[in-house]
Amino acid sequence: MKGFLNTYLILITCFVGFSATAQNPDAVINRKEILIGEQAIITLSYSMEKEHPTFVEFPHIGDTLLKEVEVVRKSNVDTLETGYEVPTMRLEQKLYVTSFDTGYYAIRPFEFKVDGESHQTPAFLLTVKTVEVDTTSGIMADREIYGVDVSFMDYVKVYWKYPAAGLALVALVLLVIYFIRKYQENKRKLPPPAPIVPPRPAHEVALESLQRINEEKIFKRGKIKEYHTAITDTIREYLEGQFQIPAHELTSRQILSALRYTGTDEKSMVKLRTILYRADLVKFAKEIPDEVENTTAVNDAIAFVQNTIPAAEPEPIETDEAHA
Repeated sequence: MKGFLNTYLILITCFVGFSATAQNPDAVINRKEILIGEQAIITLSYSMEKEHPTFVEFPHIGDTLLKEVEVVRKSNVDTLETGYEVPTMRLEQKLYVTSFDTGYYAIRPFEFKVDGESHQTPAFLLTVKTVEVDTTSGIMADREIYGVDVSFMDYVKVYWKYPAAGLALVALVLLVIYFIRKYQENKRKLPPPAPIVPPRPAHEVALESLQRINEEKIFKRGKIKEYHTAITDTIREYLEGQFQIPAHELTSRQILSALRYTGTDEKSMVKLRTILYRADLVKFAKEIPDEVENTTAVNDAIAFVQNTIPAAEPEPIETDEAHA
């Protein structure tokens, strides 16, 4: 029993040690010896259990690892899934390095931040060698210049861009000409614009509407409120067109106040006041005027419009002095 416990403890210790080692950051170079100008790949990695992820911050790499060792490019940090029995994640980044100076260069440990704690990878050595030159064979003699036959297709492969560009330019010019002619043809086919009809004078529209209201006499069918509303709406529309007063947005009192500045005579003002106030009583106080008052309302409205029609400007009279 004691021997079994000892074996169990040893296995547990090995497993813990393996887990701790597996979760340490690592840096591996694929070639520890390169020629000048060649590239080597350094793989930075960190593995962790998928069920217990940790926050890992990879080292910040600049343009060089040493003054003599340059970083050509670096990949993004990729996430790889590894392990079957115990699912793990492997974070990995590749650095492509090179050097143009021969020598032995110690690559310092890379520092990772794991959950805020600093962890370093092992250091390693990079050897950069020069290309060996055979000095025993001496200087080689100059060789003859060889002529090369150039075919038509060789010219085509080199200069095809120029005729292609010329053809494209010609096609573009023809396309522009086509669209211009098409536009001109469509423009000629368009119907002539409709003549602009000037709006009817406001007093003509108002008198026509009031005459229709007078003929229909809907108040005789019990539609007293609708009858007076139609009269006041016609008057408000007339005031907006004739005097530019926003009558539809104003109360009866505000309309009368605004109309005083238009030069309207007092008699017309009295008729308008009677029309508006009677309509307000019908709409809001539910007053029911008799037939005489209903008839008077539309007649007063017609009289108000006729009395406020603007006088036509006299035409200029030609005199003998104008012809002189």
